[in-house]
Amino acid sequence: MKRLNSFVCIVFLMHCCVVHAQEVSMRWTDPTTSVLGSTFTTVKRSNWQTGLGALYGIQSPSADNITVVDDPLLPERKVVQVYIRSDQNFSQVANGSPRAEMVFGGDLKFVQGKDYLLRWSTYIPPSYVFDPKLLMVITQIHQSQLTGSPPMELDLNGSSYVISVRAGSHGTYSKQICCAPQDQGKWVNWALRYVPDSSGTHASTQLWKDGVAVFATQGVPNAYPGDNNAYLKMGIYLLSLFQGLNQITLLFGPVTVGQQ
Repeated sequence: MKRLNSFVCIVFLMHCCVVHAQEVSMRWTDPTTSVLGSTFTTVKRSNWQTGLGALYGIQSPSADNITVVDDPLLPERKVVQVYIRSDQNFSQVANGSPRAEMVFGGDLKFVQGKDYLLRWSTYIPPSYVFDPKLLMVITQIHQSQLTGSPPMELDLNGSSYVISVRAGSHGTYSKQICCAPQDQGKWVNWALRYVPDSSGTHASTQLWKDGVAVFATQGVPNAYPGDNNAYLKMGIYLLSLFQGLNQITLLFGPVTVGQQ
């Protein structure tokens, strides 16, 4: 009888684990950062149910590159689909590089010394083809000036994510985060706690992936000197060639920005 009860318990636990894993793949938030988020005052939020109205603008060769579509996992929810094609003309888009990005500007600026929490989700379609030479920015906090690299960027580099933090001439701090192919066909929940400071005195950059801390720096400069107008961008900004691919597609879930 004891053996039977043990077997039933093991089966029950295995079943619960499977269900939990399925639920996590469909979530747009995770419990850990949701609790943290409750301590911040929301300054920007969009769940895309009514379209792209929350955006300050888009940077893409065509409006069709960034559209609201049904969530592939739960069709009653809305998400943003972003794609670029190798045959498109990008000469009139920003610096002429292949990109399709959402710009959260206007009333959302990152002021040095303030404490921010950004939460968003990404979805890599099952059909996505990973290439070790493919490098693209999928989320960035962009400095207000036109030149230079962003003070914070999250890249998809081959089969890994890479987060980088920098502040002008202070150098770059980067970390590789494994393993993007395991995320195909499910939502990945990101949370970034960001205290910008060009001097590094109060600077803090912390990143969570599905509630697990994957990157943290304290005292590392993460803003350009005197810049209190940095802004948020999400989408696809290709830093390499298409590597023989005809199209690159990613999906983005709701975006929430809080401030303390």
